[in-house]
Amino acid sequence: MFRVLFAIWLFVLDTAPAWSGAWLREQGSGFASATVTQRSSNGQWSSEFGYYADYGLTSNVTLGVDLNDNDTLSGHALVFVRLPVGQASRSYRLAVELTLGGSHYLNSWVLMQKVTLSYGRAFDSIWGPGWLAIDGAYEMRGLKSEPILKLDATIGLSDGKHLRPILQIETAKISGQPLFYTITPSLQIPLTRDTQLLIGAQHRVTTQRSLGLKVGVWHRF
Repeated sequence: MFRVLFAIWLFVLDTAPAWSGAWLREQGSGFASATVTQRSSNGQWSSEFGYYADYGLTSNVTLGVDLNDNDTLSGHALVFVRLPVGQASRSYRLAVELTLGGSHYLNSWVLMQKVTLSYGRAFDSIWGPGWLAIDGAYEMRGLKSEPILKLDATIGLSDGKHLRPILQIETAKISGQPLFYTITPSLQIPLTRDTQLLIGAQHRVTTQRSLGLKVGVWHRF
């Protein structure tokens, strides 16, 4: 029971970055982001900080890091490799991501492992070009914990000259527990050609409900 509650608590505080998906970086190019989220639940405030970066080592190999901290109560430090699945298609992309690192609760660290299968598709709309990403993950924290099954979907516009809305829905399921979910509508505001400001609102339902404000900076290099 303790292991289940421990896994639930970790999921409540740790979430995947919104920008992961099936697209690999071009060789020699990269992406980095830093975000902060302020949440309120039952009159209590909490802060979550995140840093994410990836880099195209080759045209078929993308390496990255994912760091997260929640008021020093919990967090994770991860490295990952993203690889294509099958031949690249004009209409869609498939990729697998292998992640390894550690997660902690009150500075008690455990091994964290995750395998993610991602689907990505670009599309045209009356509002301009856009993209859709669907990510399914199997995650383990510790050697004896219950696995966490995750399914996330993100849709957004990609016109670099205008404001770009993004909608992300994250879900997670642990055996014997109800479905957890987070809904985050956001807006990307171009600052320079390669840098955007991200502002979003967040509604999360886990063992309790919370509302949050998310602010971040995205940079491509």
